[in-house]
Amino acid sequence: MTAVRILAFGAHPDDVELFCAGTLAHYARQGAEVTVAVATNGELGSRTLSPARTAAVREEEARRAVGVLGAELVWLGEPDGFLFDTADTRRQVVEVLRRVRPDVVLAHHPDDYHPDHRAVSRLVGAARLLAREPGLTTGSPATDRVPPLFHMDTLLGTGAGTPDLWVDITATMAVKEAMLAEHTSQNSARKARKGADFLDLTRQQAARRGLEAGVRYAEAFTCAPSHPAASVHDLVPEGGGIRLPVLTVPR
Repeated sequence: MTAVRILAFGAHPDDVELFCAGTLAHYARQGAEVTVAVATNGELGSRTLSPARTAAVREEEARRAVGVLGAELVWLGEPDGFLFDTADTRRQVVEVLRRVRPDVVLAHHPDDYHPDHRAVSRLVGAARLLAREPGLTTGSPATDRVPPLFHMDTLLGTGAGTPDLWVDITATMAVKEAMLAEHTSQNSARKARKGADFLDLTRQQAARRGLEAGVRYAEAFTCAPSHPAASVHDLVPEGGGIRLPVLTVPR
């Protein structure tokens, strides 16, 4: 049986951990090949370190976090805060999709609050179509199909609307927390500013989504409506031997 391949695409180091690490842990525990792609270098994530030092720290933290999951990290290294849907960045994202050849793609919500997040949403949405076009040359061959795309949650659900599905992550919440804990610089900085770190925030968000779905902790997703539109069933590829605790709640 060929392993199921999952690609989670975030704008910054720690985005994937915040919004879908519990779901990724479900996939990884069942033998799926998980790849985490990070678009920017996170260089604006410190008010005390230089941008270059911050970028180095955040890449190391990201590698440790992804290592908790046993996943692969793809680091694009684009400037933090200045991610745009350009010809060059589209080609980079196309190459990631072609190299990973995912069965399922998770990426930011198009109505997210952060411009880098919205840029990733646009880039991935365009690249999954371009990746199958043989006339576009990158380092890897064109794909033979367009993978289903699911939009991750936003920070505290702001602007995301009503999700299409929830994944019960009660059994994998500890993995999500362990991954997020590796982002030491971000946790300490947020705690200094707001009195609570990202672990506190992710517990709050997971509990809120869990309450909606009738479980302790959950992550929420929206099916991408753009062609080819994803459906709830696409989150679990047929024949891959993967089972996910997917929940749907009537609107």
